Amino acid sequence: SIFAAGEMMAQYASKRAGIGLEIGRIRPLGAPIRGGEIKHTGLLPFLKKWFADLRSCSQGGVRNGAATAYYPIWHLEIEDMLVLKNNKGTEDNRVRQMDYGVQFNKVFYERLLAGANITLFSPSDVPDLYDLFFIETDKFRDLYEKYERDPKVRKKSLPAIELFSAFMQERKDTGRIYLQNVDHANDHGSFIKELAPIKQSNLCCEIDLPTKPLNDINDENGEISLCTLAAINWGKIRDPADFERPCTLAVRALDELLDYQDYPVLAAKRSTLSRRPLGVGIINLAYWLARNELNYQHIDTDGLNKLHSYTEAWSYYLIKASIDLAKEKGPCPKWKETKYGQGIFPINTYKREVDELTNPQYLLDWSVLGDEARQYGIRNSTLMALMPSETSAQISNATNGIEPPRSLVSVKQSKDGVLKQVVPEVRKLKNKYDLLWDQKSPEGYLKIVAVLQKFIDQGISVNTSYNPKFYEDEKIPMSEMLKHLLMFYKYGGKQLYYFNTFDGAGEIDIKQPELAAGAVDDEDCESCKI
Repeated sequence: SIFAAGEMMAQYASKRAGIGLEIGRIRPLGAPIRGGEIKHTGLLPFLKKWFADLRSCSQGGVRNGAATAYYPIWHLEIEDMLVLKNNKGTEDNRVRQMDYGVQFNKVFYERLLAGANITLFSPSDVPDLYDLFFIETDKFRDLYEKYERDPKVRKKSLPAIELFSAFMQERKDTGRIYLQNVDHANDHGSFIKELAPIKQSNLCCEIDLPTKPLNDINDENGEISLCTLAAINWGKIRDPADFERPCTLAVRALDELLDYQDYPVLAAKRSTLSRRPLGVGIINLAYWLARNELNYQHIDTDGLNKLHSYTEAWSYYLIKASIDLAKEKGPCPKWKETKYGQGIFPINTYKREVDELTNPQYLLDWSVLGDEARQYGIRNSTLMALMPSETSAQISNATNGIEPPRSLVSVKQSKDGVLKQVVPEVRKLKNKYDLLWDQKSPEGYLKIVAVLQKFIDQGISVNTSYNPKFYEDEKIPMSEMLKHLLMFYKYGGKQLYYFNTFDGAGEIDIKQPELAAGAVDDEDCESCKI
């Protein structure tokens, strides 16, 4: 499967797809093979091989292929893996041009809070541990502790604070070491985790779909997951009931595309047509907030309640559209592997700590929808994902996804040229927009993410952003970064994407849009075009 992955990555890179790759099961450097007859070379040589596969197929002659590789925090090679993007070191021990997602579950946050150690293992030395990591936290904890006590198992122990700090430092310094909370991805996803566990995300950290390794490119039993995307422009929504028409249209249009589009690899076609996953997201949230006199930094309970009511309607009408489609055309073949098929929705599986932020009142009839899901099934095994949408949002003159704008006016530079973009209704609302680098911390943004995630069956590309000028000596304390990491986990966060630090470059620090100057590169991944 290691070598088959390279061939498939090249196929999809040539089709301009961004790629997620699960590498956590691969044995670390020095692990015995065939009873010690030879020693494993570790992950680094394979990452270099995959990077070469990606580079061999450019995306339309414009950019090289891109991938994010996911692996668990307890992997024996974690210390070397964490520094792969670091500018220190040599080309021989770095693969800087790939991105990496480190995977956690509750056990490791508990170790951090308790001041305990984390034990590192080779997945091949600890049978069943890797699979339980994704499926059942309590059983994983029991088996993990059993292997910690076993003197025969090769292992290494490090203080949890040391390992978490190393992760956060690399995330801060590179901006592109990502995170996945695999327990939340599975517990709060749409799939029955024992039947279809989530073991990775995608390039941009918003997709949570099941995958299975392939022995070769023609393997019909493997599973490559693809998600077909769209987004609803919240700037056009004046009342929660307004979501019904665009949500219905998005689901029906995307579902048609699944039968129409090309699939270079059979495993991707079989997986997509059996699960029919969709990812409908959000653009223009910053405008919606400004128009409603809400902002990221100081959003209060009333503001979060309003967001709650709109997000409920957005989620409800997407699910309803898919159930209605199942009545007409039949459910997707693997609908019984979803919680939807049991009448279980995201509002039934979210982290209850989110209730600290809002007064959870539901305005729509979820019980009737649940009865219909159990009776008719669902056409699409997933329906929501909040992707980056930098370029795509420009077409609608919308703000990027759920992100705060960096400036009232941005001069964006991409392969298509240079474009000056002004936030919607800038003259009327210029004092209502909450600009990214004016925010003293990401806490308000993370609360908004928590309310959104409550209603989402997949994930969100969540960015954490810091302006050093708000910290003593312009240094962001490690304690602050870890606090926000724990906050993200507490409220059910699944994936973290970019770590942004303000350096004053390419921003327009003005309130008068007519004085705009400077340029910001637009580097959103091709796979997240909508």
